[in-house]
Amino acid sequence: MHPGSAAASLLVLLAANHSSLLRCACDHFANVTDVDGRGGLTVKRRYGQTTVSTRVSTLTHRKYFLTETCEILAPPSTAVTAVAHLVPDVWNDGRPLPGGEAPQPADDEKCGAALAAVPGLTRATASLLASARDLMRRAAAHCIDSCSVEGFNDVEWNLETLSTDHRRQPLLSQLLQAARRITQAIVSRSDLAYTYNRHFFRSYQYLNKTELEAEVPVFLEYLSNYWRDSVQLLSLGVTHISQLFVPMAFEHVVNHTNDHRLVRWIKGVERVRDMLHTKLSGWVLDMQSVSELIAHGKVEEAKNWPGKYIHRQPLLNDGLLSYHEHYLSFRGDFSAQCQELQPEAYQVFGLADALYSFYHSYWFNRLRYFTSKLTVVIDINGGEWQLEDRSNDTLSVDTDCVQLLVDALDHPTCPLEDLPLEAVKQREQCREQLWDDVVQRLPHIPVTSYLAYTERVDVNLCLLAWMAVNSLGICQDVPFSIMRSVHDARCYFDSPDDQSCLASNASDALCSVSRAVLLLKCRDFSFQKPPEVCGVNFYANGSHSMTFNVTWRGGLKGYTKPTERTLNYKDSLNSATLKYKNFKIDTLIPLEISFIAVNIIFRFLTAGVYVYLPQLRNFPGKIFLSFQVTCLVQILCSEVVYRIAGVPDLSTTVLIDSALTLLSCIWLNMFCYQMYACVRHLRLPNDLLPAEVSKLFCRQLLYALIAWSVICTTCFTLQKTSKRYLIHSRIIFLVSISLSIAFNLVSLGLVGYMYLRARNTMQHLRVYSQKKFASKKELLFMSVKTVILSGIGIIIRIGFHQVQGIAQFVYYVHIATMAQGPLLFVFFICNETTLPLLTCKVLAWWSPDAFVAEGELCSSAERNMAKRLHEQTLAAESSL
Repeated sequence: MHPGSAAASLLVLLAANHSSLLRCACDHFANVTDVDGRGGLTVKRRYGQTTVSTRVSTLTHRKYFLTETCEILAPPSTAVTAVAHLVPDVWNDGRPLPGGEAPQPADDEKCGAALAAVPGLTRATASLLASARDLMRRAAAHCIDSCSVEGFNDVEWNLETLSTDHRRQPLLSQLLQAARRITQAIVSRSDLAYTYNRHFFRSYQYLNKTELEAEVPVFLEYLSNYWRDSVQLLSLGVTHISQLFVPMAFEHVVNHTNDHRLVRWIKGVERVRDMLHTKLSGWVLDMQSVSELIAHGKVEEAKNWPGKYIHRQPLLNDGLLSYHEHYLSFRGDFSAQCQELQPEAYQVFGLADALYSFYHSYWFNRLRYFTSKLTVVIDINGGEWQLEDRSNDTLSVDTDCVQLLVDALDHPTCPLEDLPLEAVKQREQCREQLWDDVVQRLPHIPVTSYLAYTERVDVNLCLLAWMAVNSLGICQDVPFSIMRSVHDARCYFDSPDDQSCLASNASDALCSVSRAVLLLKCRDFSFQKPPEVCGVNFYANGSHSMTFNVTWRGGLKGYTKPTERTLNYKDSLNSATLKYKNFKIDTLIPLEISFIAVNIIFRFLTAGVYVYLPQLRNFPGKIFLSFQVTCLVQILCSEVVYRIAGVPDLSTTVLIDSALTLLSCIWLNMFCYQMYACVRHLRLPNDLLPAEVSKLFCRQLLYALIAWSVICTTCFTLQKTSKRYLIHSRIIFLVSISLSIAFNLVSLGLVGYMYLRARNTMQHLRVYSQKKFASKKELLFMSVKTVILSGIGIIIRIGFHQVQGIAQFVYYVHIATMAQGPLLFVFFICNETTLPLLTCKVLAWWSPDAFVAEGELCSSAERNMAKRLHEQTLAAESSL
C-alpha cells in the first residue's frame, strides 16, 4: 500500500467513532515494540529505521499497579482478585467487549489493512500521525458517550437479584467493562495531554511575542476542555464503582449462608458502599472546582526573567488536590467493631480500601497529574494562603456536642449498623451548633453559674477539628473536598463578618473548615509518617505478581495519626470538664447528695425560724428571709428539678440560675444598706411599727425587682435572640453581680469606718470603759456574718468558674457551697439572742408557763442597751 494511502487509511481509522476500530489501533500500538524493546511506531527511512514516540497511541497500559497494606494484599486476598477484574483489558485478550460488542470481520479487515502499512510510512507521515492530538479527545468523548451502562440505576441489589445468576452476572460484566474503559480513557488522556503540553511549551520559545499571545488562548482553552472532560469521566466512573461494589463483594466475599444472614450482609455492604461513595464523590467535587477555576489562569511573561513564561493560576488551584488521602483505613478503623456483627466485615472493608487505592492512582491521580507535569516545562505561580499556626487557639463551644465527639472516640460503634434517626439529627445539630460556636470565635465565655460551666467548654481549635473529622467523628457523611475546605477556611479567617462567602451549608461548614485547619494549620497535632505498604502488579492477561515493602509508594492513609499532645488534650478534656458536666466523679456523688440534702434542710429551718418568731419579722428580718427563699428556690431549680427531671433545657436553667444569683445579691444589697442606715442614723431595727415595716419593705422590694427585671429581661432577650449575643448576656450578668457585691463591700466598709471613727472620738474625749467590744466568739460570729452578707463567697465561687482546666476543683467548690445552709443556721440562729428565744418558744409547746429572761429581746443592739441601763442602775445604787 502506498504510504500516503496508508496514512490516510490510518487517520480515518483513528478518527472513527466505532469502538472496535479505535481499540484495534490502540491495542496494536500498545503491543508493538521497536528494536530497543520500547513501545513505538517503527517506520522505515532511507538510512535504516527510526522510532516515533507512541505516547499518542498508548491507550492501553500493559501493566497496572496496586499498593495497599500488606494485610489486605496478603494471599489469599479477595481484594486482589476483585481488583484484577477491573484492570483494563486489550482487544485480543479473549474477553468480550463492553455491552457484548464483538469485532466484526469487516472491521478486522480495515484495521489489519491500515496497520499493515505502518512500517512503510515515511518519517514525516509518521510524525503527522503521532501528532494527531484529536485522538485523545475522541477516545475520551467516545468513552463519555458509550461507557454508561443502561438500566443499572433501576436495579436494586436485593437478595433475589444477587442470588439470580442470569440477572446479576450480565449487569456486573457490563459494569466491569465500563470501569475498565473509563480507566483506559483517563490514563491515555493524561498521557496524551502531557505530550501536547510539552509540544506547546517547547515550541513557544521559537515564536515571537505576537505569535505566542495568539497561541496562549488555544492552550488555555485546551486546558479548560481537559478538566471539563475529566470531570465527566471521573463522575461516570465514581457512579459505576458505587453501583458494582455490592455485586462485586457478593462474587468475591460472601459466604452463601441462609437468607436471613444474607439480607443482613447485603445491608452492611450497602453501608460500606455509601461510605466509599462519600469518599469518591469528594474527588468529583474537587475536579469540578478545578474545572471552574482553571479558566481564570493565564500565561504571562515573567518580570524578572525575560523570555521565561509563567502559568499563573488562581490561589485555589489543583495543587491542593495532593491533600486527598492516598489510602483509606476502613479495615483498620472498623473491622474490630464490626467483627461480631459480620464476620466477613474485614474483607468488605479491605475491598473498599483496595478499590479506593487503585482508582486514586489511575483515576484521580492521573487526572490531576497532568497540570503538575507543567513544572517540567514552565513555572507555575499560584497564590499562597498566609495564615499562622493555629495549634494554640481555643474556642468556647457547646459541651454536649464535645461530649458526643469524645464518646465517638472512646466508644466507637460499627458503621454497618444504621444509626437511629435521632442520632443522625443529633450529629447534624451538633455540626450546626459547633459551627455557630466557631463563628463566634470566643476563647472564653464568662460563667456566672456553676451550671454554665457545664454548658460551655474551652477546646483547642486543632483538637476540635481532629475530633470532628477523624474516621470516627461526625463528618463521615460529608464528602471531603479540599478545594471547598480551603475556600471556606479562607472565608472564615479572612472575612469573619461575611459568612455568605462560604461554599458549604451550615451543617457542613464545620467539617469543611475543620479539614482545612487540621491539614494545613495544625502542625503539632498529627503525624505525617506514611504507612508501610505492599504492592501487586496486574497484567492484561489476568495474572499478577506480589511486590513487598513498597514504602516509596506510601502516602497518607486516612486522617493522620494524633500526636501525644493531641491525646493529652483530649484526655484532660474527658477527665475534667466532661466528668464535671455529668458529675461522674463516682466517689464524691454520695458526699454531694448528702451536702445538697443538708443544705436544703437547714435553709428550710432558717427560713422557718424567721417566719415563726415575731421578733425576727422586722425590716432586716424580711430582707434576710427573702434572701433565704431565693437561695432555696435556686437550689431546688438547679439541683433537684433540672438534675432529676431534666427540665427546662440547660441554657434556660443557666439563665434562671444566674438570675437568682443576681437576685440574692440584690437582697444582700438591701440588707447591707439597711445596716449602714441604722448605724448612720442611730436607729434600731425594731423602732419601726409593723405597718411602717411593711410599707418600707414593699417600696424597697419594688425598687429591687424593677432593677432585677430590667437586667434579666435584657439578658434573656440577647441570649434567645441570637447565639452571637451569648457572651453579651453573660457579661451583663457578671458585671451586675460584681457591682452588687462591690456595693455590699462599700456598705460594710462604711459601717466599719464609722465604728472606728466613733471609737477614736471616744478616746479623744477620754471616755474609757473596761468592757470589751465583743468576745472572741462574738467576733467570730460577726466576721462570718460579714463574709456571708458581703457576697464574697459568691464572687469567689464565680471566680473559680472563670478558670478553665481545673474542672474538678470547681466541682469541689460546688460541693463546699452546699455547706452554706448549715452555716447560715449556726451563725444567724444559734447566737445569744435568737437561740434562747427559739428555745423558749419550743419549750412553750410542752410548758406554756415557762419563761426565759430577756426573751422579749430580739437583737444584740437592744440587749446591749438593756445591759448598759442595768449597769448604770446598779452603779447609782452602789454610790448611794
